[in-house]
Amino acid sequence: MVDPEQAMNRLNKDVGAVVRPLGFRGSRGNWVLVTPDGVAQVATSRRSLSGTIFAHVGIVVVPVAWWEYVNWRNAHWGRPSVAFGKDALRHDIGFVETRRRPPTAYYHMRVDPGAYPANVTTAEELERAAAALSGAAGVLARTAIDLLPPGRYLDALLSIPDIGYGMWEPVVVLLADRGPSDELEQAIDDMCASYAEHGAERPDLVIEYARARAADRVSA
Repeated sequence: MVDPEQAMNRLNKDVGAVVRPLGFRGSRGNWVLVTPDGVAQVATSRRSLSGTIFAHVGIVVVPVAWWEYVNWRNAHWGRPSVAFGKDALRHDIGFVETRRRPPTAYYHMRVDPGAYPANVTTAEELERAAAALSGAAGVLARTAIDLLPPGRYLDALLSIPDIGYGMWEPVVVLLADRGPSDELEQAIDDMCASYAEHGAERPDLVIEYARARAADRVSA
């Protein structure tokens, strides 16, 4: 019999063995990679429901261009700056990572109906979960690494059909990192239209940053 804590210890051991050779550092369900291009994380989680132990592996990616915007915005609001490292992960964009999950990133370990307590699973079920989640972790870790270089997260965002209201801020911010362009101006117009449609205030702060950032890219 394997209880939920034992199950996650095993899963974390196997996931860690996959992501550490790719440069991620950490333990106990949380591994972080810091590069000049940004910060990425692979993390596991679990919860127990009636009849199952639900385990999950996912990623977070924070491109350096987004982190720089977050700190500019914090300075404008009089808030502390965010260190470039694991603290930056609390300010992720989040729209791409969830769309890049392989199906095996989730696993429901069935509990042993004849065992007590009623939330334990079997060794065989744990083996299947470990194989699925560690395989998914390798795919996700490489996806995170691929999304870090300049422009890669933006390209992934722009490939999403029907960009929604909440996506326009990172689209505009990351486009500005490429300098002035008709594409940037169109994205600003689309962002303003989307905000107006949702009854939100005009995003003047985002526009101010984007145009200043784009101008800086010309002089850099």
